[in-house]
Amino acid sequence: MDKRQAKQSNGFRWLTNSIDSAWFWVKKTFLGICQLISTSWGSLIIALLTIGSAAMVSVMSGDIKNEYAATNTWEQFFATSYLWPSIKFSIAAVLAVFLREIGVVTSTRRKEKELQDRLTTMPPKQFLAAYSDAMIDIRFYFENLAQDNSSLISKESLAADIRLVLTKILILAQNWDSAPKETYRANIMLVERDKDRIREQYSSEVNTSPFFLFGSNIDARLDNADGIVHISNLELSTYVGAEELAKPDTDIRPICFPFKMDTRNHANSHPNLPGGPVAVSTGESQYIQDSRTHFKEWLEDESLQNHYITENYKSTIAQYYNSHRYATSILSIPLMPKNTDDGNKSPIGCLNIYNNKANILMGDSRNAQFVQLLQPICAYLHDMILLYRDFIDMEANNNE
Repeated sequence: MDKRQAKQSNGFRWLTNSIDSAWFWVKKTFLGICQLISTSWGSLIIALLTIGSAAMVSVMSGDIKNEYAATNTWEQFFATSYLWPSIKFSIAAVLAVFLREIGVVTSTRRKEKELQDRLTTMPPKQFLAAYSDAMIDIRFYFENLAQDNSSLISKESLAADIRLVLTKILILAQNWDSAPKETYRANIMLVERDKDRIREQYSSEVNTSPFFLFGSNIDARLDNADGIVHISNLELSTYVGAEELAKPDTDIRPICFPFKMDTRNHANSHPNLPGGPVAVSTGESQYIQDSRTHFKEWLEDESLQNHYITENYKSTIAQYYNSHRYATSILSIPLMPKNTDDGNKSPIGCLNIYNNKANILMGDSRNAQFVQLLQPICAYLHDMILLYRDFIDMEANNNE
């Protein structure tokens, strides 16, 4: 797309947005008037108009009849002293009643929608029982982990405990969607900000990742990022189908995303891809209903704002998600510390829950509530991942 085409596209979008905005305010103002008329003040206005028009017709019926008989043209009709004013009063009364009915219908529909939203956002009954069991089991795992002698804990045993927690989360997702036989998958991607450590331990993942926009070598790639979000082995992944497994997901592959806390300077920052990178950079959960359409729309919108986005980058990202058969819908939740003395609220990792069908967790209207209910479990996961990171650091130091 050249500059002229881009300018025309931006102009068309501006015109469309202006029309949409104007229509929005016209509609909002009209409905506001309707809802005002539907209140007690509106009833008073309707009563006064109705009584006034009826009284006028009753008192001046003779004059109105005479003017009607003497009127031959529209000019004479609009110039009448009693006929046209009485009709205007009657029209105003009918219009007020019409607006009142629209206001009543609008208010009724809004109340029905609020009631429906309350009913549809209530967790399913089977979820509540599973949630209670999951919280008890996860607290038991965590307390046993805290009481165990450090010599009895290994990176492998800790990873197994983390997978058990992920399994409980996936069972909750199955119950939330009322899909006990559907296959749900989960993994935890770790956040790494230390660029020296990235060069030493994750250079292969960074160099082979298709998600870096700038740079043909690791130094150039890392210069435009604040860190990476990655999964480099299968230990922190699992899946649940018709049976509870808690085994590593052998279908995933090592993957690495760059992230940047501030991407306003497009020349010096890789774009944050939807999902894990955005969740880590914003500290807020991210939901993708359908990765194929979502990433296509994101790429189109991003390329309009960031002229550094190349066609090769767009095709590479699109091809990756079009060929990814396991992650059609994705929920990414940053694992944040709750209370820290130094005020550091940086995520240590990102929990990803995904499925090969669109609209996991029943779409936008329901997944936000699911995320809120997962917060106590995510707090346990955060502390377990923190301990897991200690084992990784120990292994790295021993290998030096």
